[in-house]
Amino acid sequence: MRGFHDAENLLGLIVSLLEEVNSMDFDERYRQEKEFHDKKSENARADFYTYGVLDRANRYAYDLLGDLQDLVVLDLGCGIGHHCLMLAERGAMVYAVDLSAGMVKKTKKRIKENGLDDRIKVLQMNAEELQFNDETFDIVFGHSILHHTHLEITRGEVHRVLRQGGKGVFFEPLGHNALMNLFRKLTPSRRTPSEKPLKIEDLVFFAEPFSALKHREFYLLALISFPLLPFNREGGVRWVFNRLSRLDDGLFSHWPILSRYGWVTVFEVIK
Repeated sequence: MRGFHDAENLLGLIVSLLEEVNSMDFDERYRQEKEFHDKKSENARADFYTYGVLDRANRYAYDLLGDLQDLVVLDLGCGIGHHCLMLAERGAMVYAVDLSAGMVKKTKKRIKENGLDDRIKVLQMNAEELQFNDETFDIVFGHSILHHTHLEITRGEVHRVLRQGGKGVFFEPLGHNALMNLFRKLTPSRRTPSEKPLKIEDLVFFAEPFSALKHREFYLLALISFPLLPFNREGGVRWVFNRLSRLDDGLFSHWPILSRYGWVTVFEVIK
C-alpha cells in the first residue's frame, strides 16, 4: 500500500508541476501578445496589407454576417477598430474587445471620431477569458485573432457566449503553403513568437461543439503579385492581382484539395 501511495503522490507532484509550467507558458504568451500589439498600435505602417489585398476575402466574411440590424455582435480582437465600425454602420450593437491597451485606446478614439459611441463599447479583454454572460451575442466576428490564442479555450468561450442559433465568422491565415511559411520565418518581426497559422484540421477541431461549419479559402496564384503591389497600387500589378484572385476561385472550385494552400481562410460556425 505504501508503494501505491508513493506512486500516487509522485503522480500528483508531476501533475502539479505540469500545471505550473502551463500557467507560466500562458502568462508569457499573454505578455508577448500584449507587448507586440501595444507596440503595433503605436507604429502603424503601410505594407501590402494596406493595398486592398484582403478585400476579396473581407467581402466574403462580411457577406456571411448577413443582416446585422439590432443584433448584438462581439468583435473579438478588434485591433484598431476597422471592423467594429463596419459592424455598427450596418446596424449592430457592438462589443469590441482586445488584449492590447494600445489597440483599445486607438479604437475608442476612432469610434469617437466617427460618432458611433452609442453603438460600440470597447473593452480590454482576453479572448480566452471573456467577461460576458452565457448566450450574450447573436454573432461573434474575429479577424486574424484565433491563431494568436489557445484554440480549445477560445472555442469554448465563443460557444459559451453565443446564443443558440448564433454564428461565428472568422478570418484566419492558413499554414499549409510552404512559401508563405518561409516568408513568415524570414519576417519574425511581423508576428509574435506564439502565433501559429491554422490548418484545415484546426477549423474542424474548432467546429466540434457547433452544429455546422463551412469555409472558403483565398489567394494562391495571387501571391505571385504581392511583392509588387506597393510599387504599382493602381496600375497593371493591381489588375494582375485581381485577375489571379479570380483564377484562384476557379482553381479551388475545380480542385478543392488545392484550397488548403491558399493564404487565408474565412469560416463560419453555427451554434
